This record gives sequence, C-alpha cells and structure tokens, in this order.
Amino acid sequence: MIGGVGEGGRGQGRVAPDEELLVGRACDTPLDDTGLVHCFQVLGTPELPSRVLLIGAALAPGELERFADRRHAATGLVPAGDDLFAWRPAPQALPEPWSEPVRLTARRIGEDLLTTLDTACDLLARRVDGFDHHGVGAGTAVPAVRFADPVQATAWLRRHLGVSLAAVRAGGRARWRSLATALTARLWVCAPTDAPRQWAIDLAEAGTRAAIEERQPRRLAGLLRLSARWFAARGDFVTADAHGVREWRVWKELDDTAGMIDTLWRRARIYREAGRGNRELDCHQRLLSLYRRTGDRFGAARAQISRGVALVVVGRDRDASDQLREAARATADLEGLPDVGPVELAAELETLGRAFWAIGSVGTARRHFSASLRLLVDEDERAADRVRALLATPAGRELPDA
Repeated sequence: MIGGVGEGGRGQGRVAPDEELLVGRACDTPLDDTGLVHCFQVLGTPELPSRVLLIGAALAPGELERFADRRHAATGLVPAGDDLFAWRPAPQALPEPWSEPVRLTARRIGEDLLTTLDTACDLLARRVDGFDHHGVGAGTAVPAVRFADPVQATAWLRRHLGVSLAAVRAGGRARWRSLATALTARLWVCAPTDAPRQWAIDLAEAGTRAAIEERQPRRLAGLLRLSARWFAARGDFVTADAHGVREWRVWKELDDTAGMIDTLWRRARIYREAGRGNRELDCHQRLLSLYRRTGDRFGAARAQISRGVALVVVGRDRDASDQLREAARATADLEGLPDVGPVELAAELETLGRAFWAIGSVGTARRHFSASLRLLVDEDERAADRVRALLATPAGRELPDA
C-alpha cells in the first residue's frame, strides 16, 4: 500500500488526493497525449514552457511529469531544459479549419497569456484601451503568473516573445480573432523595444490580419497606432511612419475626423524626431484644414502654433515669424471659450512665447509668457513657477527647458 506522511505524522497510511489521482490514472488508464500534441501543433513551436502545456492540455500541476517520464517510449514529451519541453518526433501540422478541441486549446493558451500580459501591463503602468476580450471563464488549477517588480515582468516578456507571437497567430487561425488582436495590443504596450525587429514585423502582420478578418477597422487602426508608437520608441521611424500612414487611411475611409486628427499629431511628432521637417509641416497643414472644417478654433490655433515651431526647427525663421504672428492672432480671443481650459490655453501661449524667443522676438515672447502666467495663477502653481522662470531669463540667454 502507498502511504503519505503529513506534517507531524498526520495522514499516515492515506494517499493524498492529488497522489490518489495520479496513481489511479497511472494504474487504470493509458496516457492520453492528444492534448499535449495539440499544443505543439497549434503554436507550431518546437519547444514550449511547461505552463503552456498545462494550460493548453487542461492538466493539473504535477501531471506533466508523467508524460515526460516514459524512458522506453519511442515518441513523446521530452524535457528540453530551462522549464521547456519538446515533442519527438515533431508532430505533423493540423489540417484547417481546426476542429473544436484544437480551437479550444488555442483559446485556453491565448486567454491565459492575456491574463499574464494584463498583469505585466498593470505593473509596468501601461494602459490598453479598446481591446477587450471576454474569455470562456473556464477555471484552471494552475496558479496565475505573478511578478515581483517591473524588471521581472520585462524579463518574462523577453523570454516569452516567441510563444506570445505563436499565440497571436494561433488565435487568428483558430478564428478567435478578438483574442488575437487583444494579445497583440498588449504586446505592443508591454514588449521591450529591444525585441528583435523581425519579431515585431511578424507580430504586426499577425495582429492586423486578425483585425481585417474580424472586419474591425477600428481595431485595425488601434493596432497600427500602437505599433507605430512601438517602432518610433525603438528609433525605427521608417516603419513607424509606414504604420502611421496605414492608420490614417483607415480613419479616412471611415470618415472619422477625430481619428485622423489624432493620427496626424502622432505622425507629426514622429517626423520631428526623425528630422523630416517637411513631412511634419504637411501634417500640421492637414490638421489646420481638419480643425477649420469642424469649427474647432482652439485646435486650429494649436496646429498653427505647432507649424510655426516646426518652421523654427528647420531654420525658416522668416516663414516662422509670419506663421507665429498668425497663430498669435488666432489665439488672442480664445480665452473664456467654454471648451478651452485655462491651463491648456496657457500651455499653448508658453509654446508660442518659446518659439518667438527662438527667432529673437524677445518682447513678443515675454508678452505671451505674461499671458500664460495670468491664466495659470490659482490653477497650476508648478506650471506658473516654470513660466516665472521664463520671464526672469535675460535676453540673449537660452530659456530653461519645459
């Protein structure tokens, strides 16, 4: 008889519930490898972490070792080190469309990964909006992944880049497309920007394909927005620009002015960082046109100010002076409008003053700083102190950073 000894000798002569389950299965039933094989077939990856196998095959903790301990078997699960397992020989690809059991395997793996990515995003203080996914609600005996700190979360993400991409692809192939796009969005938000570029290219292709097949253009635009930000943060402005252009086209086809405006502001920042002043100016001109079309006077003034700043950056001081004075006229009568907050207007006046200072119009710059300070008093003391420092700067000196 097999016995178990509990703490302090309690339970001697009894089999613990988990051990009883394992013993019963080992003695009474043959091992069923189907669920494990499906994990490898669904993800198309030669090696998988133990957690993925437990979740995908719906196994309880401790069961995996039984499958990997068949020393005389010709095929089966093989430990590959570092908590990884392989299947020897590699299983054949599954015919499509996938059967329901296979689709469920893909969904279990994807939804467990989604939960882990949400945990990582929260710890890294990264938000993901507009990519909800409602799971099947099936419980699991495998404890959720927890991270001690952001460093540990980022390290986990680096180790699981390949599996994460495979889960996105599997979600699309299994027709769980909202799951695939939700995973993709969280990866763009959380994945470190030193991840391999090819991984990111493949993730973009898999995620956008799922959104297109799901016929969700807004999700498609959202993924392109997130991927453009990721590539820009990596310093890959060419790819960021390509994704931004695709996003713009989606919003334009939807005739969504707010989406187009948001895209153009981000593209303008990317062009500024990439040193492509002419393209940045094009964005500001389009922004001005859209704001005027919608009657948004504050937005139009912002676009004019930003265009003036862009002209300063590229060294076109004469054109910048004309643009900035036009922007100053547009800004002069915005105070008191119901949809214009004093702090927001003060920030634009400060930007306008800095631009005038850069082209040597010190008196005009000080007038805008004074107007900004008047709006900030009793509203934002920290910002007010920053503007006071600008007013105290002697002519000919560089202004303190914003």
